[in-house]
Amino acid sequence: METNLFRYVWEKSRGEQIIVLLIILASIPFYWASFDVPKRIVNDAIQGNAFKDGKTTATLLDFGLHLPSFLGGGSVTLFEGFQVGQFGLLLGLSGYFLFLVLINGAFKYVINVRKGILGERMLRRMRYDLFSQLMRFRPEEIRAVKPAEVASMIKDEVEPIGGFVGDAFIQPVFLLTQALTALVFIMVQSVWLGSIALVIVLAQAIIVPILRREQLRLGRERQIASRQLAGRIGEIVDAGPTIQAHGATTYVQSDISGRLGRLFDIRYALYKRKFAVKFINNLLAQITPFFFYAIGGFFALQGRLDIGQLVAVIAAYRDLPPPIKELIDWDQQRNDVTIKYEQVIAQFNADDTIQLDEPGGVERLPATGEIRLDSVQMLDNRGQPLLLPLSARLARPGLVAVVGPQGGGRDVLGRILGRQAMSYSGRVMIDSAPLARMSVERASHLIGYAGSETEIIAGTIRDNILLPLKRRRPSIRPDGKLSASEHRQFVESIRSGNTPLLFEADWTDYEGAGVADEAELAARLRAVLDVLGCAEDVYELGLDGKVTASLREDAKAQIVDARRAVAEELAGSKLTGLITPFDPEQYNANATIAENLIFGARTGPRFANETLLFEPYAHAILKAESLVEPLVEVGSRIAGTVAEIFAGLPHGHALFERYSFGSGLDFDRLAELAALLEKHDMRGPLDAVAERDLVALALGYIEPKHRLNLLDERLQRRLLRARASFKRHLPADAAEDVDFYDPEKVMLGASLRDNLMFGRIGHGIADARKKVAMIVRKALARAGLDGDLYRIGLNTDSGLRGRFLPTRLKLAVPLAQALIKAPQIAILDVGAFLATSPEPEQVIARLRAYCAEMTLFLLVGDTHLVNDIPVRIVFNGPAGTIESGDEAGDEPFAAPAPGRGARSKPMEARP
Repeated sequence: METNLFRYVWEKSRGEQIIVLLIILASIPFYWASFDVPKRIVNDAIQGNAFKDGKTTATLLDFGLHLPSFLGGGSVTLFEGFQVGQFGLLLGLSGYFLFLVLINGAFKYVINVRKGILGERMLRRMRYDLFSQLMRFRPEEIRAVKPAEVASMIKDEVEPIGGFVGDAFIQPVFLLTQALTALVFIMVQSVWLGSIALVIVLAQAIIVPILRREQLRLGRERQIASRQLAGRIGEIVDAGPTIQAHGATTYVQSDISGRLGRLFDIRYALYKRKFAVKFINNLLAQITPFFFYAIGGFFALQGRLDIGQLVAVIAAYRDLPPPIKELIDWDQQRNDVTIKYEQVIAQFNADDTIQLDEPGGVERLPATGEIRLDSVQMLDNRGQPLLLPLSARLARPGLVAVVGPQGGGRDVLGRILGRQAMSYSGRVMIDSAPLARMSVERASHLIGYAGSETEIIAGTIRDNILLPLKRRRPSIRPDGKLSASEHRQFVESIRSGNTPLLFEADWTDYEGAGVADEAELAARLRAVLDVLGCAEDVYELGLDGKVTASLREDAKAQIVDARRAVAEELAGSKLTGLITPFDPEQYNANATIAENLIFGARTGPRFANETLLFEPYAHAILKAESLVEPLVEVGSRIAGTVAEIFAGLPHGHALFERYSFGSGLDFDRLAELAALLEKHDMRGPLDAVAERDLVALALGYIEPKHRLNLLDERLQRRLLRARASFKRHLPADAAEDVDFYDPEKVMLGASLRDNLMFGRIGHGIADARKKVAMIVRKALARAGLDGDLYRIGLNTDSGLRGRFLPTRLKLAVPLAQALIKAPQIAILDVGAFLATSPEPEQVIARLRAYCAEMTLFLLVGDTHLVNDIPVRIVFNGPAGTIESGDEAGDEPFAAPAPGRGARSKPMEARP
């Protein structure tokens, strides 16, 4: 990027700058006239100088062109004006002055608006250019930058730069024209007063910038300290859970406190310097009126200056200090912003950037070719080897197993082949093209890489897997007619130097993936997930997905039909006892007390277990049915029993899961409640918070699961009566907080699994969940909802860094991303993923079959999984051994021919 701010601004906004400068020049005559009119009002209208020698009228608003004496002194009358009396002249000149005030105000408005828009466009362009420049960094350089610092620079540090951009050329010209116009006008009226004003102005222009040098230095320190603070906070946030786990929170708080203290000291010194400079600046500005009143008044008493001229001079001087002060401020801002710009650009102007786009588009490699590694070596920043020199040749297509522990040479070689590491020596050649010199577009088409680090962005699983195909640039020309708003956005994108391509357009590269349309792409995605053995995981996510009100009506009807099919399937397979259905007349023993009481899906937090006793309507129902005391008793017995059971057990024990009551209470709180109950005098009431927590415990109780024998038939009948009352009297404002169970309706807010089962799986039945899942899947297939379930699973939100996904799916996403785009070379680190798979050998077999026409590098940690692959690179740290079927002696390593014996050959390495 351009390192000089003014060259960057002029190059990117020359046309708009010139237009505004022409508007400024056009405003000068009107500005001059606004100084001259007050003199005429005082001399001609008020003092009557225009009516001397018996004149009763004077000319108003006569306009003409007058040539200077060296051009002949001629004049041309454009308008002869009006003849008016003294009062008419006063009103006319006053109206003319008001007109000039409005005209000058309109000029300022237009100039400031255009200047502001210009600044915002340039700020938008600068942020876009910086982000685009960041995308040209080499992969390891991108990983080396701190996200918080980069975000701070692009978002915050360029903000004042963007604000200055509109002022870079326009502001000094505008202010200079105002100041020079006022100064020249004063000079014309009185050379002495003009000279005094000039001396004061020069003193301000010289002294104030000198005093502000220290202010600039402090401002530079403040910027650096603020950026470092943002980076440090970002680091601590990323490591927050680890810091908490090790109890180092006070330590890092001390670090932030120290950095804030240093930043405070800088800002304190900056404020002292800033207001000292402002004091001197204001003092110099206020001295000038003293000279004007004293010397100007003296000249007026002597008759060397008339009253109108003195009034005009004072009025003109009123408009002189503001532009001078703003010019000095502009110079200060110029120095400050120039430093900030240079510092920001220095962070983004990398020594070696990579090319993003491929001129002329990407062409696929020939069907056969060669991958060659020539003395490829990589060192860390201390000069220690990460990968010892490696030379090898591999015919394309082919299959190579790269074996070794995680974090060693295996991973380094994978990153190099996947274009995720470029700071290596030697060459990697794909056919005759160096890998390091390929554009990002070409390399991303040819290579599919999945490393050990999972990078999942916020969005659905489908969005993440299809991200590699979001590379086809949509047409700039829209299919339909643009609205006024869309057209304005398009034009502004062009003017700001941003891409005009719409984010909402279809960016999917169907052709590059080898599919014709969306349907074929969906089939490809399903095939990739089947290869990885993750389709069932996606179905499970679909079953756990919430049914929302936005679901189309026919889908809701299909869900109800599938619910009946599930019941029929259960009855036909003699597994009816696996699920206890929701029956309005029966207590569901496998559901919680809260579920039996409310008997509906809770769509909001209003009736949560933890706060149910404090919710006015629910509390009234519990009181009316005399359930508060029995529930407190149940909660008390739970607290006492569970506290006794948990005593001495380590955290994470299986009993913690069994005795979780969905109340959000931890063991420490249970122990507190148990101790409180032991000391409690039964004659007095419990405090409200303890009573609430005990009721929350009771509401999560399930008799077959917890088996504490706390529910008798009498209490169940009272809960059924309360259920009926709860539904009958539910207030209108709570109608959307509960969707009551109805066998003929979909339960909004509940999972698809719950909707299909319409009941609860029996506790204590072996493999009940697995058997029910199989029945549900069969029922969905019969109802034609199998595809909908799969789509719901794919549309599950991944969460930040995939935190909403199960581990297996989180590890599968990078592998699916690498395969979905049908690359010609695939580098897949499957070590961590295979550790989560029950049948790793079958996963590898499916991968080999799916990638038969590719060049596939399989990175694994267990050599037994790839024993039948004839070409293997086995790593031990940065060095390793190439095991192949090649018998060519010292010839470069090539893919072995089928049927030839394998032998080991040490990797070429230099110390």
